[in-house]
Amino acid sequence: MLVYHPAYDAYHCLFRMMSIIERVDEVEIDKLKMLDFYILFPSLLKLVRMPRQFIKVKKDAERIRNEYHDPLNPVVTFKDMKHIQEAAIKCMLAAGYIDAEFYGEGVVKRSSKIIPLNLKSKMDEFIKDREPFSSFIIKKLAKFHLVGPDGLKSRTQLMEYRYDIS
Repeated sequence: MLVYHPAYDAYHCLFRMMSIIERVDEVEIDKLKMLDFYILFPSLLKLVRMPRQFIKVKKDAERIRNEYHDPLNPVVTFKDMKHIQEAAIKCMLAAGYIDAEFYGEGVVKRSSKIIPLNLKSKMDEFIKDREPFSSFIIKKLAKFHLVGPDGLKSRTQLMEYRYDIS
């Protein structure tokens, strides 16, 4: 029996990451991976330690169901997605959609290369279908610091954060 899950689909991952980077413009590689994870599993926002002003998002996330089944262990699934996400980022780099100089510094920055209109409209539709969580992830969660006691690594616990220099 074949079971499809977009978490392990390299092309879907590339599409998600392109959709994010088109809106965020510049983001650390680790943060992009986390944003991708939450775009795919918005209901898992309920597990993120949120600042007080975003408690409503956390409660709203408790009430939704993901389109595909939730991971049994989010940390393990996030780690399993690592190589697929890295391949997607390298594919964006090879295609010229992200800046190579910033990539060397651990940052993904959107280049000036134009995305075909039909792909852009599909990306807009994808993000719109995941509202209001996609806006929160792209506009608010992307602005969280990555490291530190209130950083995204610490708040999500998807990556090691205790030894980070903040």
